[in-house]
Amino acid sequence: MDIIKLIENISGFIWGGTWGDDVIIPGQIGPLAVVLLGTGLFMMVRLGARPVRRFVPALVEVWQGRKAQGEDGAITPWQALSTALSGQVGTGNLAGVATAITLGGPGAIFWMWVVALFGMALAFSESSLAIKYRETDEYGRINGGPMYYIKNGLGKGWGWLAIIFCLGTLFSAMATGSMIQANSITEAALETGSHLGVSIPNWSVGILLSVLVFAVIIGGIKSIGSFAGKVVPVMAGLYVLIAFLVLVVNADKVPGAFMQIIGTAFGWKEAAGGAAGYGVMQAVRYGIARGLFSNEAGQGSAPIAHAAAQTKNPVMQGEIAMIGVFIDTIIICTMTALVILTVQGDFKKSPALMAANACFDAGIEMPINPDATDGAKYGVSDLFPSAYEDGREAKIAAVGPTAQSYLLACQASGKVDVSQEALDASGNPEILMDVDHAWETDANSAAVTTRAYAAAIPVIGPWIVPVALFFFAFTTIIGWSYYGEQAVTYLIGEWATHPFRYIWVVVVFLGTVAAADWLWLLGDIANASMAFPNLIAILALSGVVAAMHKSNGDPDKGHPVHDYREESRHPEQD
Repeated sequence: MDIIKLIENISGFIWGGTWGDDVIIPGQIGPLAVVLLGTGLFMMVRLGARPVRRFVPALVEVWQGRKAQGEDGAITPWQALSTALSGQVGTGNLAGVATAITLGGPGAIFWMWVVALFGMALAFSESSLAIKYRETDEYGRINGGPMYYIKNGLGKGWGWLAIIFCLGTLFSAMATGSMIQANSITEAALETGSHLGVSIPNWSVGILLSVLVFAVIIGGIKSIGSFAGKVVPVMAGLYVLIAFLVLVVNADKVPGAFMQIIGTAFGWKEAAGGAAGYGVMQAVRYGIARGLFSNEAGQGSAPIAHAAAQTKNPVMQGEIAMIGVFIDTIIICTMTALVILTVQGDFKKSPALMAANACFDAGIEMPINPDATDGAKYGVSDLFPSAYEDGREAKIAAVGPTAQSYLLACQASGKVDVSQEALDASGNPEILMDVDHAWETDANSAAVTTRAYAAAIPVIGPWIVPVALFFFAFTTIIGWSYYGEQAVTYLIGEWATHPFRYIWVVVVFLGTVAAADWLWLLGDIANASMAFPNLIAILALSGVVAAMHKSNGDPDKGHPVHDYREESRHPEQD
């Protein structure tokens, strides 16, 4: 089986309950969606809706966390939150939101909100557990996260689950924390270069990005925490301010955007067209998938950062972690979504590409590429360039007849109603369809958000997303390097941390030259490989979380925080 097709099938099962064209789980709700939402709802109830009741006090704790709240730990609670946010606020807030809308419709944003609400309960649970069960090794380094609360909270019999989580962390770090982020930075750079009429090679972006990443991560968690504590609040604040100004200009369209989100989330709009089920399921699938990709609540990554906080109260750090989920999804992702849904402009899409995607999804095989030495078939994008692809005229001139033959064969099969406009467009680059919004074009991920801002603010708009995406994705790469490093530490030992940092830089470079489409699917699988073992651990330790919740983390109320240490200590920590 084609490796890309296998990745598509695995991702489809995890998130949509399908395997290829076969529906494995009725309703097309994937197992991870059920487990994620179910665990989040369970913890929300068991915590007495603490994320809602304690929201304002948690904001105060974030402010107090600018200074250390205890002697143990490596970085301040504020820096721990910033490091966690550096991993959370990334391409998911820009490219991920656009992908959720283009694949699942505006209703996907509603399900991102649901993930965030329940995710706040998960964030509280996993981060408070991370503080309670963290370890200090013989060199004085703080190590924590799901693998440690599995080991110290559930006992040795659960060691296999900790190993699975660490392997999933490495998988996710390489796919979502590194390669996807690097790929999105490259895509935004190429989009900007195209706008300026400059051709930028992928490898040049890769070299520059790798050098900058290495300069920060070589110093370990203190360097990462210091960098994140300064950069993340500024970058997030500036982005929200710019998005807010765009929405002020388009204020009359904002209520309609919210109605569109709510209406398509439950299929009210699709119901009129007779396709409610598919629309709702797609909204749920991609909303949950991109919501988890964005805020990472329940995935088990953020508690690795929060475990390094200088605090003795696990509940306080758990509440600080809740705010991270709120900032990431409810604020930043929502602002991005509203910009995409409200800004109108002169946007285009290719009817030929739309028809080709429908034909491919219907199972019409692509023709064999005569230029391929291994007899491989064309990809859809090989024959059908998007409306904004560079060099589309030359590509259509070269492969137009083959593209048209494919659409004719699809039309003859009776599986897809291929329009005459689509047939004509396959051989004529000037035939394009007009659409009102960027998300309705045939652009990919970050390019959708870029075009929305460019239409809203013609002078500086084209620069907003590339600059924001660079900082968002760059800080994500930084934060996830620490998560991967902690997984390596647990699996192999402290000696592997420095070699891992060099390997990380190489993976970042590879992400800049890799194909984007399969990376997003691989990222969904990677996220699931972390989330499943972490959610199992949260459920198994839910009684401990409930006890900390009732005592507010006070060790004098019958639920002490243990000190897991090695016998020897060393004062230095990198």
